[in-house]
Amino acid sequence: MKSSPHRPAPTVVAGLVQSLLPHAPFSAMAEKAVVTLVRDSHVVYFARGDTILEPSSSRPEHCYAIKQGAVRGESADEARAEALFELGPGEMFALGALLQKRGPTSRYRAARDTLCLAFPVSTFDSLLRESPAFRDFCTGRLAFLLESVRARVQAEYVGSVTERRDMSTRLCDLARGEAVTTGPETPLDAALRTMEARRIGSMPIVNAAGHPLGIFTRQDVVGRVVLPRRDPSTPIGDIMTAPVITLPQSAAAADAALLMAQHGIRHVVITSDDGRVAGVVSERDLFALHRMSVRDISSAIRKAADLPSLVHCAADIRALSLALVAQGVASAPLTGMISGLNDRLTARILDLTAPQFELEGIQACWLGLGSEGREEQTIATDQDNAIVFEAAGPPERARERLLPFARTVNEALDRCGYPLCKGGVMAMNPQWCQSLDEWRATFAQWIDRGDPASLLAVSIFFDFRSLWGRDALAAELRAFVASRAEANARFQKQLAENATRNRPPLSWRGEIVERADTSGAEGIDLKLFGSMPITDAARLFALATGVHATGTLDRLSDGGARKGIARTDLTDWRDAFAYLQMLRLRTQHRRMRRELPASDNPNVVPVASLGNLDRRVLKEALRQVRKLQQRLSLDYP
Repeated sequence: MKSSPHRPAPTVVAGLVQSLLPHAPFSAMAEKAVVTLVRDSHVVYFARGDTILEPSSSRPEHCYAIKQGAVRGESADEARAEALFELGPGEMFALGALLQKRGPTSRYRAARDTLCLAFPVSTFDSLLRESPAFRDFCTGRLAFLLESVRARVQAEYVGSVTERRDMSTRLCDLARGEAVTTGPETPLDAALRTMEARRIGSMPIVNAAGHPLGIFTRQDVVGRVVLPRRDPSTPIGDIMTAPVITLPQSAAAADAALLMAQHGIRHVVITSDDGRVAGVVSERDLFALHRMSVRDISSAIRKAADLPSLVHCAADIRALSLALVAQGVASAPLTGMISGLNDRLTARILDLTAPQFELEGIQACWLGLGSEGREEQTIATDQDNAIVFEAAGPPERARERLLPFARTVNEALDRCGYPLCKGGVMAMNPQWCQSLDEWRATFAQWIDRGDPASLLAVSIFFDFRSLWGRDALAAELRAFVASRAEANARFQKQLAENATRNRPPLSWRGEIVERADTSGAEGIDLKLFGSMPITDAARLFALATGVHATGTLDRLSDGGARKGIARTDLTDWRDAFAYLQMLRLRTQHRRMRRELPASDNPNVVPVASLGNLDRRVLKEALRQVRKLQQRLSLDYP
């Protein structure tokens, strides 16, 4: 039973203010505004089971802020009393009804003994006008909370990046691929041609056992070759710098920097335990410890002459993701940058590999599928790719020539840290190396049949995007798929059912429910129950409305708008997706740093490892996922 309301005495106003300040939006409001809210409030007690607000047509007279206890939101059908969400200390309700000047559509009931501050609608309206923080929170609660999380995470990552990319880095982790060496008898012109072809600035000279004898660098060309007018056939051993300065691969970057400063050199040769050349570290490599950017890595990928160099670039991409979070980059541009660099790395592998195979007469396009196709890759991602081609004669003949090429590329990507797909969804699989006509038939079959196997294919193949080769093939295929899917209402309904299959793990009280993964670790799968349902829904919006975009955010905006969905709902779903993607990336970073226990699934996060703010935002994001699924159930009954 609700007690008689009364205003807080002046002696307790300060205490009530302090109880609100740790929570958003009060933590961002001017203290004077919070004091005004508290002074205009009534302290109201509700026993467990008491109804606080009923669904009605009238705007509520008060806005409620929970001081202690919990309030449950229930469906309007009292006979079913289905719990939709649960709110805790510091949270407010019923904001939607107050903002839209309508009656509440949910029933609010005390989940346990609860104290609330109830302040009148006149104070609510006044705060909307006068407090930017209060207004931003009420009109975009999830966006406001996301900004709070972003600022805190950025501060955490700044320290992490500083610790990780410093001069204590081991030289074996710093060297860019295997060293290109030669013997002392090699003619000068042959050594220079090798250096130019491999785009390297130095070449260690080794004996038959691989032990370093000297080094030749680009800086030596003018003083030792051009000005003295050296004969091109001169043995490189006659003009190398000897003896060469070396360090073991276990030494730190600081050791190399000290040697460079002491001897006035720009390169240090790294040796293995048995004294053989294991790599070379340059002055530029040391500089890169303090400066890493998308442009730097893109340039390194473009200049990479071999696979070992690209393996190092792939490691830089993963390290860059840490730095980008520290710079405050949001999840959408962050995953977009990661995907963009992965695109460039894949294209470079294809460029280096294609000349090794006889592909003349074949027009081919390498397709990125799944998260790569959506440009939403995190750092823990396997391969999903395919080939579409056109060639004269039977497609089997062209496929026989393409498959060895595709296998070499897939294995190279695996060496770069993008594991082979366990399900075999790769271009080296004959099933996914098809002509344009074969792909049209395959997609038509998936759309027309709509069986479980076809719906599984939708989540991977329908997000295809051209990464390399003849882009027009991908464009023609996209136009065909969009037209075919838009005309098939039954297929769209099956997609809606598929998108609502994995319900967010929220209890009847709205609390997050953890589940054990295959290793027995408790947590929540942020992909399966969080980002994937939003991705599935966005894909449906796009296919149902003829939108060609492959990214989830673009599909939500463009496809959702064409379906007539309210902008506020689309914004909330975009914000929820952004948070879930960022939390996935942070979880993967924490596993990379071994701050979380190992798991077979990189997307599982133990809820106990999250702070209060993250738990609050995660709960809100999952509520938005459930709201999106409810919308699909209404649109496709």
